Amino acid sequence: MQTYYIIGEKYENANTAEFGFGDFPKRTPYVAAVVEAETLRKAQNKAKKTNANFMFSGMFGNRVHTDETLPDYLRATIAS
Repeated sequence: MQTYYIIGEKYENANTAEFGFGDFPKRTPYVAAVVEAETLRKAQNKAKKTNANFMFSGMFGNRVHTDETLPDYLRATIAS
């Protein structure tokens, strides 16, 4: 079994010059779920069963990382 981290993104947007009048939202990634599974596909399946809003395809889909591939800036957001 391996630990997989499901990464989501929060969007902040306003119709101001800071965000290009709505064209350039600020996207902040965070760890949305932690799943133990044998393979990547099984981890996606387990995550989908816990939250039906997870999607893993397309331009704005959730990303999946393992312990080895999880970036340091996201590792700091995981509650110990």
